[in-house]
Amino acid sequence: MRAVSLTNRGGRKNNEDYVGYANSDKLWCFVVCDGLGGQSFGEVASEIVCETVCKSFKKAPELSGKALYRYIEKAASVLGEERESTKSNMSSTIVALVTDGEKAVWAHSGDSRLYYISKKRISQITDDHSIAFRDFKEGIITFDEIRTSPNQNKLLSSISDIDDLNFDVSEVIDLKKGDAFVLCTDGFWEYVYEDDIEKSFAKTKSPKEWLEKMLESLHENEKENNDNYSAIAVEV
Repeated sequence: MRAVSLTNRGGRKNNEDYVGYANSDKLWCFVVCDGLGGQSFGEVASEIVCETVCKSFKKAPELSGKALYRYIEKAASVLGEERESTKSNMSSTIVALVTDGEKAVWAHSGDSRLYYISKKRISQITDDHSIAFRDFKEGIITFDEIRTSPNQNKLLSSISDIDDLNFDVSEVIDLKKGDAFVLCTDGFWEYVYEDDIEKSFAKTKSPKEWLEKMLESLHENEKENNDNYSAIAVEV
């Protein structure tokens, strides 16, 4: 299994995204977060959530939905304490993947996404917890129009504290050789379309090349003052 990551502030002054990973023997945990909150608190929130999940995994590594739930629950608890001490409303999206290369489970909250690639095609995409995605599900807009919707950044859930915990956890799935994942923030998928992900995957031979190709697509499509963008590419 191979993986590579990137994070960039894009056209913004600060980078409120945070990426991290941890491993124990053959088990890996990958995490991407996008912080929310003014006065730089978004940066604090994303780091706390990401680092807490990784530390919790290292302390008790396990590939299961229940374990992943516990890791994120701990992150919400730690962030809640920080929110209380700073009197802030900071929170963070999250998308996290735990895998040993043979099986995988993931979780997410907010609009950071996981793309699962199998047989060189996108097999699954996590559902955004946003008003724009809800509009798509209700048939008001198309999937592609989520990217340009004025409701795209209006989130219905994120990680904030233990009393307001809301996120989705997948079933544990079996993997095959050649399967792959992209975990990314909205600043990445907003400009890297699904065709870009599939075509660049088919043309490259490593996660590094794949991510570089996707980054080329991002730069071709990005607009001035674009958001922070972060991603982790993982190949089995």
